[in-house]
Amino acid sequence: MVETVLLATAEEIGRVGYAALRIEDVAERAGVNKTTIYRRWPTKPALVAATLGHFTEPEEPLESGSFREELLSAVRSSCHLWGSALGKGLGRMIQDERALPEVDAIVRTLRDEYRARRRAIIARAVARGEVPEGSDAELLIDVTFAPVSSRMLRSGEPVDDAYLVRLVDFVVAGARAGNAVPRTRG
Repeated sequence: MVETVLLATAEEIGRVGYAALRIEDVAERAGVNKTTIYRRWPTKPALVAATLGHFTEPEEPLESGSFREELLSAVRSSCHLWGSALGKGLGRMIQDERALPEVDAIVRTLRDEYRARRRAIIARAVARGEVPEGSDAELLIDVTFAPVSSRMLRSGEPVDDAYLVRLVDFVVAGARAGNAVPRTRG
């Protein structure tokens, strides 16, 4: 029953977004009474947070021993999420409904989980000596993942694997050259 309700919620988020999401519609889609949903998830934010946590569970980063391969795996996973119906609904939540405090809290939690996993990729690359000590992990995350979400969510431009490979190769080359290490002005 839990999986059915979460799947129905994901489908509804993809279809109507957060603001228009109604527990009645989720219950109908899942084939359960709405009281069944409210017993487990007493509020819409609780149901949506559980759904997004379940279906957008960030994969543990591939530990291949290669910064390039780990980063490419993570960006492919991100691309897969943004291309799904749930990802499109999540994109709508981020773009159109983030001003709602409950949506902002859900989005922040997801973002923090994803960024922590991405920082781990960069920390391993630093530990292996693939990128310089002091590299700005937040900058590397931004320049890697922002172009993908921008193309998929805003412009609708295609994001194929060749694009992802070029993007990651660009970021890795810059990181290895020390371009993500903050400069001191002197």
